[in-house]
Order: sequence, then structure tokens, then C-alpha cells
Amino acid sequence: MASIKPLPDILISQIAAGEVVERPASVLKELIENSIDSGANEINIAINEGGMREIRVTDNGPGIPKNELQLALSRHATSKISALTHLESIVSLGFRGEALASIASVSQFVLSSKHKLEAHGWEITAEGGRVSEPSPCALDRGTVVSVKNLYYNTPARKKFLRSQNTEYGHCDEIYKQAALAHPTIEFTISHNGKPRRRASNKSIETRIRETLGSDLTDASIWLEEGAEELSIQGFVQQPAYEKGTKDAQYLFINGRYVRDRVISHAIKQAFSDVLHHGKAISYILFIKINPRLVDVNVHPRKTEVRFHQSQAIHQFVFHAIEKKLGSVERVSPKSTHSFFTDRKIAISSQYSRLQDNLSLALEKGTSPLMSSNNAYSAISAQGGGYEPTSRDISDWNEIGDNQKNEFPLGFALAQLSGVYILAQNHEGLIIIDMHAAHERIVYEQLKTALDLKEIPKQKLLIPINVKLDLTQMAVVHENTQLLNTLGFEFSTSGPENIALRAIPSFLEPGKVPELVTGVIKDIMEYGATRVLQENRNEILSTLACHSAVRANRKLSVEEMNNLLRDMERTERSDQCNHGRPTWFQISLSELDDRFMRGQ
Repeated sequence: MASIKPLPDILISQIAAGEVVERPASVLKELIENSIDSGANEINIAINEGGMREIRVTDNGPGIPKNELQLALSRHATSKISALTHLESIVSLGFRGEALASIASVSQFVLSSKHKLEAHGWEITAEGGRVSEPSPCALDRGTVVSVKNLYYNTPARKKFLRSQNTEYGHCDEIYKQAALAHPTIEFTISHNGKPRRRASNKSIETRIRETLGSDLTDASIWLEEGAEELSIQGFVQQPAYEKGTKDAQYLFINGRYVRDRVISHAIKQAFSDVLHHGKAISYILFIKINPRLVDVNVHPRKTEVRFHQSQAIHQFVFHAIEKKLGSVERVSPKSTHSFFTDRKIAISSQYSRLQDNLSLALEKGTSPLMSSNNAYSAISAQGGGYEPTSRDISDWNEIGDNQKNEFPLGFALAQLSGVYILAQNHEGLIIIDMHAAHERIVYEQLKTALDLKEIPKQKLLIPINVKLDLTQMAVVHENTQLLNTLGFEFSTSGPENIALRAIPSFLEPGKVPELVTGVIKDIMEYGATRVLQENRNEILSTLACHSAVRANRKLSVEEMNNLLRDMERTERSDQCNHGRPTWFQISLSELDDRFMRGQ
């Protein structure tokens, strides 16, 4: 057996390089972070042959003194921390003091710098672990790092690199991450001598548009929430946004680009009932948090973090995004013109309106959503607000601007194929999927009612019998309170039968047996507590889908207009519960172009 002996420093650095220096982009990341930590506000990047030939980073920072240049290439030498307690509150991007030593061990390395208090610049070189003595160099200010022929002395690693275009693509992504995270720093990047990108000192919003383009940002929502200890700002996509390119997902914690499962899950959960199935979410979010509440020393490449109170962070991000998505501020799926204003509706007022609608419907002797000739009005049409007349429809141009702006979805013109509502507003033609729109309205009302534990019920003169198996019967008896909360009252009518004596007021009797068995199945799969907590939206979405007005139901103009008014009052009404769009706009100018008017 071989004897134990210490490894040479150069071999230790090369082993460390295997973790830190995965490819040219990894080198670029470390060099940019050093320039940012130095306090530079101008950083210029030159890439040759995808970074395999050379990576050169120049900054205008304060520079490194002559007597510290060689120390900068020593392992575990850094100016950023000096005690164990500093790891508990890291504010710099780098802190381990191993990156430059690792890079220098697998490249031909040149470090030039002029300290602000010295008369001229100094330069050192490193190759194969040998570091030169400092020598004078012509440099006006700042620091220049040149990394040439990466992996020249470790060919086994070099053969894993891809084409220069692929490697440059990874470097370009590192550039974008740095430019997004630090909008007050000016960046440039070139490849093979040709300028590729430039980012000037701008606001966060402008820097995002400058770096990622305006297609995403124009169809996104600006989010800003929180206080000094914890805050979030940035863009999240509108749910109806249809991406023409790959998803943009950027998350920054205290200026550091990271990938975090806690935050990712919170974002997905916030979009859970407004995004179409299978669609990814684009976002560019910046979270600022007290450094003592987050540990960044958990990954060699520092792309992961660990929160000390992860559940609190999850809830903060979830509620901040959900609140913003719930505000009535919309972008049409086919137009980026936003003409809605934020109008938050209190839960109590939503529920009161729902109760009033149901009470009035029952006073008139109708059962909500049970009449085939009056599919929508029973639950919604008498809910107050505007009642259109024939004049309002036929003489649109005579209506005052204030009245037009008060109703951004305009007024109904006709029903198309029993599926769509055609409406006119101040911009042109709106097409509404009546089932999808009504589904969202009912869904939001159900969520409100369930939060208040007051889903309205309708007593049945003739009970509805539902046949179940023995296992399902056991679940029913064990979860009577939960079923009551959801609006169902029942008694046992046999060993495998229950008799429903009350159902939620918005359901059609013919759909009740199917819904009851579906709810029981969810309880069996998830458990009663999780059904109400984690899976309540799925159950309510199913109830809303089955109770919403169906295709081929003929609606009167009055009923169609009341649907439009309820859409304007309802949060998230741009999408149905499954994330499909509920409406889109065709402007008059688009119609004029289509018919070549004025040409």
C-alpha cells in the first residue's frame, strides 16, 4: 500500500479547477465577479474562439497593489472575508479565494493591475503552476486579466469542450446574468474582435429590455413588493404570453444569479391556476434579503443558496406574485396594449355579491344555472351594475368617452356558434370564450366562498341518489364535515348509496353524481386536510368547469353584457382555470389594414 503524502499545490489547484472551471464560461464568471467585487463600474470582455483561445476581462476598479499580485494567485487568499463569522453574512460575490489559483493552474495566465496609489501598473504571469515576479507594465488604471489556451496542460479536460460558437453562447449567458444583476455597471463584450453587446448604466427595467429584448418585457408585469429586510422586484410574464423563443428564467439573490427550488416552486404555485397546462413560466426576479438569512456557501460554483427560513421566503414570493397576477391589469393575448387599471376587490364584497345574486335568483323562482334558457343570468345577471339597452349597442359612437372607458370590455354585439361572444369596445372588436370566462368567474367566487366557509347551498325537494362502493362510503362517513363545507348535505340510503339533500347552489343536478365521486376520489388520494389546503383549487376548478355556461347555450344580449361586467370585476379573468385565454382584442387599425382601408 502506498504511503500517505501531501499533494503538490499545483495538483490541488488543478483538482479544484475541475469543480470551479467547468468550461470557458466558468472562467468568465469568476473574472467578472472579481471585477464587480472590486467596485468597478466599467467592465469590458473580449472572447476569442469561444473562450478557448483567450478570455480577457478589463475593469476600471481601484487595482491591486504590487505586493499583493502574487498573493492573488495563491490558494485560499482573498480580501473578502477574514473570519468564520463573515461566512454568516456574505455580501460579496466571491469569498473562497480559490478561483484565480485554479484558473491559473490550467491556463496561460496574465494579471496586470495599477493600484490607484501607485505610479504605474505591474504584471505577473503564471504557467504550469509557476508564478513570475511582478514586472512594470503600461496600464492607466484598473485591472486586466488574460486567460489563454484553457486546459492546454490538461488535454483530457480540453476534449470535453464543444465548438467555439457553443462555448461563446455559454459565455454570452454569463454576460447577460452579470448585466442583469448589476444595472449600474457598464458592460461590453466582443467575440473574435467583433462587438456583440453593450450595456450602459441604466435602470433595472431598461437594462432588462436592453439585455433580453422588449418582446418579453412588453408582455410581462412589473412586480415590486417588500421592505428593507426582504424585497422582490422584476418582471413575470403575463399568463397568456406566447413565447417565440426559449423561456427566460433569471433569479438573483442579493445580486447573485442562482437556481433555487424553493423560489421556483413558489413561482409555479402562484401561476398554478392561470397558466395553460405544460407551459413554462418566464421571469426575471431580483430578491434582496438580509445576508444573515441566506447561506451562499453551499455549492462550488455558488449557484445555489440555502435560506434559514425557507417556508417564509416561499410564502413571501408566492403571495407577492399571486397578488400581482390577481390585480385586474391585463395584456390581451394578441395585443400588448394594456388598458385595464388595478382594481382589487375585497373578499367580503365578492362574497356578498355572490350571496345577493343567489338570493335574488331563488326569490324569482329560478335555480342558478339550471335553466337551459337562462344559463347565465340566474347566477350573475341581476348582480347589479350596468344593464344595456338597444341604443347602447346600435349607437356605440354616440356613447361618451367616460362611459366607454368605464367598461373596458365594451358591450356585446352577438353570439357566434354558441361559443363566442362578439363585443365592441373603444379599441375595436373583442372576442370572448363565454365558457372559459364564466368558468373563471365562478371559480374565483367559489374560492372566496370557501375561504369564508360559506359556499351557498340549495335544498333539494327530491334527493339525488349516488351509488358508491364500500370504500367510498367509508370515506364519505369519515369526511362528512368536509363535504358539508363544500356545499353537500346527505344521508345514507343504503349500504352503498347516499341521498344528497342539498348541493352547492350553482350546480346542475345532472352533474352532481360525477362531481361527488370525483371529490371522494381526491379525498382518498390526498387526504381531507390536503384537499382543503394544497388541492382545494383543483377541486374548485372542477366544480367551476362543470357549472359554467356550456357551449351552444343561447344567451340574450343582457346576459352577455352581464358576463362582460363580471369579467371586469373578477381577478385573473384573462385566463380560465386551466390557463387558456378567455378573450382577445382585434383593434380597428388591424381591421382597417385587413380591409385595405386608406390604402
